[in-house]
Amino acid sequence: MVGRPDISLYWGMQRRTRSSLLYHFREVRRMKVSILNESEYYRKVYGGWLGKNIGGTLGAPVEGKKELLALDFYPVLQDGPLENDDLDLQLVWLHALEQYGPGLTARELGQEWKEHVFFPFDEYGYALANLRRGLEAPVAGWFNNPFADCMGSPIRSEIWAMVAPGAPEVAAWYAYQDAIVDHAGGEGVYGEMFFAAIESAIFFEEDRDKLIELGMSYVPEQSRTALALRDLMKWHKEGKDWIEARNLILHHHGSDNFTDAPQNIAFTILGWLYGEDFEDAILKATNCGYDTDCTAATLGSILGMLLGPEGLPKKWVGPVGSRVVVSPPIKGFPAPKDLDELTRRTISAGRKVLAWWETDILVHPELPTSWNLQAVSNAAAKELQHRSVQENRYLLPRGTKLQPDMELRLNYGEAGPSIAAGQTKSMQAVFKNLSCETLIGTLSVVLPVGWEGPQALAVELAPGDSKEWTISVKAGSEQAASYELGLCWTREHDARKWSEERVAFSLVAASEWILRDPASGDERATVIHGNRIEWGGPSTAPSGEVYYASTVLNIPSERELRLIAASAGPVRVKLDGKPVIDCKEAQEFMPAYHRPSDEQYVELTLPAGRYALEVEAVKQEGLAPEVYVLPVATRNTSQPGGNYYYTDILFHC
Repeated sequence: MVGRPDISLYWGMQRRTRSSLLYHFREVRRMKVSILNESEYYRKVYGGWLGKNIGGTLGAPVEGKKELLALDFYPVLQDGPLENDDLDLQLVWLHALEQYGPGLTARELGQEWKEHVFFPFDEYGYALANLRRGLEAPVAGWFNNPFADCMGSPIRSEIWAMVAPGAPEVAAWYAYQDAIVDHAGGEGVYGEMFFAAIESAIFFEEDRDKLIELGMSYVPEQSRTALALRDLMKWHKEGKDWIEARNLILHHHGSDNFTDAPQNIAFTILGWLYGEDFEDAILKATNCGYDTDCTAATLGSILGMLLGPEGLPKKWVGPVGSRVVVSPPIKGFPAPKDLDELTRRTISAGRKVLAWWETDILVHPELPTSWNLQAVSNAAAKELQHRSVQENRYLLPRGTKLQPDMELRLNYGEAGPSIAAGQTKSMQAVFKNLSCETLIGTLSVVLPVGWEGPQALAVELAPGDSKEWTISVKAGSEQAASYELGLCWTREHDARKWSEERVAFSLVAASEWILRDPASGDERATVIHGNRIEWGGPSTAPSGEVYYASTVLNIPSERELRLIAASAGPVRVKLDGKPVIDCKEAQEFMPAYHRPSDEQYVELTLPAGRYALEVEAVKQEGLAPEVYVLPVATRNTSQPGGNYYYTDILFHC
């Protein structure tokens, strides 16, 4: 990026005559500053949000249908657009930008989840349960999350593109911060970065193939998303029709889970490649089936940004109008009432983002759009993809966004941030001095009552130096849903204590089970770091053999409970010896809070107490079975946002 010229020059331009504006336009060009005309900015943003509403309203009623569809218009018509999480969550992110400013990171976005998002859907539900127990992204989006490869984050890309117009590397950076809240380590991260880069580049590039190529530069080459997109582009060039291309995507890159990201990202781009116009494109994407609200809404937004609101067909615009509809579980903040307000607030946030990142892109009310872009590097955005999802990174002093004194990285290891009562856990901490002077002090661990941990560590770090520390802690005998710990940096000056700063972090309760292998008959007490019961790798037991697991379900107060035992094969569950789940046939594996197989959950009201819980899983071909055991709320709760995870119900023998 070039150095920023005196910004007062530009505001002075707004008060000058047309001829003087032309003179200063030449001066701006000479200084390598890009101009984005404010009306053009408004047009693309409004068109993108309108296209999002159109696509979401088209696809939402047929979401999850896996067959080839034959829609030719909205399957459901009403007064205004249908509510859709594709837009809902981006309204929350706009609020986050307004509340925290352009320096926000995954940490602030995670806070917004806890405050304003009460969706239980797939990865949303798992990440929200982790956030509520004190975990932070990326660990909150990775730990115990079987849905990291899904579509929950690729559908949230538009807001980052629209507040970073013409700066795809910035849009992709925000998309990463967003996606790791609930998809860390998964294909969902790549999908959001891909779309955010494309949509940001639309402000200076309208060639479809160049835009797709640019977006793919933000996706790891060997990821499933990249492989699916490259194959799709190849099949399109070979002249295969769109139905054949769809079938090939499913054959080579498909998943039984209709929300899996690589297949749906490919369907979105399929509509763009094969569509003859806006209508044909969004219909082809939707008629591929699967996560139809996502594919249609994202493509609708891309095309809406390219065409502007005036370029969208009236027959599609009329039914949705300009209203913004918000789902009831998204609440607690001032949502825009219509697309005009949404667009203006987006642009207001965009001005701040462009200034924060020193993009040398100026939004101007009179000067025409003129791009003077230097070569854009995606290296910084792509570097984020190589960061460990098992660790959290903190900058000190806390709240620092730029030029911190220290960096702290805390790695929980493969087992994640969980611990059982009486168990010992080791974590790796790395402290780095980012300041310009030597730092002297001590590092210590703040522990819950009854826990044991290491002695304080004396530290002397020259500028740029790092210190690694293996932290082993032993939990007390009392089990809780989560435990708050802290890392304390005590700085010294003149051999005296000068200041102290704590970084709070959490560990969550592991589950304790007794597992029995049918081949050997051996029983073993096992600590499970999450909800997934797994008996091990290849087993000598033949197909049809039954694997056993038992524990005690601890319920602290009376609950209306949905108890789920999600498995790909037959599974049975007993509660205090009474059968409550008896699934006799193989099922699609679906460990989601809100949409488990009908045969693999039960709803019941249980008083506070301890209940013997037994699980029997039948082996299918191949590996031993796996079962996710999930205690969640019922759908109907006193406030919108049911099927959430009961974080205080524990599995403890």
